[in-house]
Amino acid sequence: MGFCKENTHIEEVGAGGVCLLSKDIDRRSNRSIYCITVITVAMGILFYSGVREGSWLHLPVLVVLQMYLQGVSVRISERTDISLGTSTVVPMIYLTGATPAMIISILLGIYDGIRNKKEWRRTMFNAAQFALSALLASLSLEYLTSVLGTTGFGLVVAVTVATGVYIFCNIGSVCYIVAIWKGVSWWAQMRTVLKMSFFSSLSSGFIGIIFTFFVISYGFWGLIAFALLLVNLSGLLKAAAEVSAERALREELEEELIIDEMTGANNFRYLNNWLSEPSQDDIALLFMDIDDFAVFNNTYGHAEGDKVLKRLVETIHHSVRSDDQVIRYGGDEFVVFLKGMDSSGALRVAERIMDNLAALKNPKWSEPITVSLGIAATPQHTQDKRQLLLFADQAMYRAKRSGKNNIQMWNTIKDPA
Repeated sequence: MGFCKENTHIEEVGAGGVCLLSKDIDRRSNRSIYCITVITVAMGILFYSGVREGSWLHLPVLVVLQMYLQGVSVRISERTDISLGTSTVVPMIYLTGATPAMIISILLGIYDGIRNKKEWRRTMFNAAQFALSALLASLSLEYLTSVLGTTGFGLVVAVTVATGVYIFCNIGSVCYIVAIWKGVSWWAQMRTVLKMSFFSSLSSGFIGIIFTFFVISYGFWGLIAFALLLVNLSGLLKAAAEVSAERALREELEEELIIDEMTGANNFRYLNNWLSEPSQDDIALLFMDIDDFAVFNNTYGHAEGDKVLKRLVETIHHSVRSDDQVIRYGGDEFVVFLKGMDSSGALRVAERIMDNLAALKNPKWSEPITVSLGIAATPQHTQDKRQLLLFADQAMYRAKRSGKNNIQMWNTIKDPA
């Protein structure tokens, strides 16, 4: 039996390893890419407008700015990037016209493909969809300014609509190809992408609208000044993203330090951190120990013993609230934090855990898994955290002496332990 990987999913195929589904997806995506490319070339020829008079000085600035902004796109999640490249599109259209905007967009797509070492069809598609989006935005701007005027509120509406057309065409064309690869509808893919990048695209587009009016007001030197502003802003975004990524990595590493790798419960380090915190919130502790666990390991082996530990933690998690914490104290001993709960509430939780454990079945185990469980709570028993842990531990040992598989509450009567 063979497997064929296509992007992010794997298709199981018949003997010989012929990935028919992937080939069909390749054919459909290639046809779509070629179709978009041909449409772009045809529309570029049909709406050829030449270079707008007086814009030759603007062209090199816009090309360099576009390429720089594309090169410093910021990754904010696994699937989402932020780039200020969109903010230069409408000013570019306004200053140079449709044809130069398309040419610059094509160069940008090629540059992006070479820089990120993309395969040729992805590079061709990016160049085509950038150019097509720029052309449609340019046509929208020309039409609306002819209807609404080139000044005042009419120009604001025209520039805003042109920005929206560019963003929608850019995202929509990419989503069309991705939808083919994923085997989902175009609109479903659009909704997914818009949820992740709508506000970032909107923000970049809004900056582009301000950029356009800045250039209208201050001409070439306005272009230079705003370009420098965008360069600095993109640098700040990149620095902020790097700090955020470093913080996320540090939090992830810190979390790994307090998680017991085998069971997924918090570990003793987590408990020590809690004991060191100055907070005095009301809390109940459950302290439990698996009954006769050493005998179980000797009978069934340590591999089965590890399974018991995992099943116990899963059972506890299913028996408590989502914000309650389960800690592996050591070996087969576990502590549960029940924040904001008194001793009577903790007793009900403990009984639920015992009932759920009794329901566990495994054909390899002749005896059910049971625990001895002790309870202590603040402020009923003490306000001191370390003493609270000690009281819950001693209550657990009282449960052991009482025949195991039972629950004991700490009380103020002197315990013989």
